[in-house]
Amino acid sequence: MARTGIPTVIDAARLICKMVGVYGTPGLSAATTPEFAAAVLALVAACNAFTALDDYPGEIDRTTPYGPEDLPPA
Repeated sequence: MARTGIPTVIDAARLICKMVGVYGTPGLSAATTPEFAAAVLALVAACNAFTALDDYPGEIDRTTPYGPEDLPPA
């Protein structure tokens, strides 16, 4: 099986989203650029949408929301 790095990208995105949830984004535009701050907020929106589709993507689990790989409740 080829290595793609996708799990690492997902983990890194979730870490950024968690940090924004804990610390917020005050001063992010001033410390970087308004475009970067907008990209971070877009990433947070994507994280929220991704989690709404499946809470553990790529993993087999029995918690809702269910992804295509998940097991239905027994």
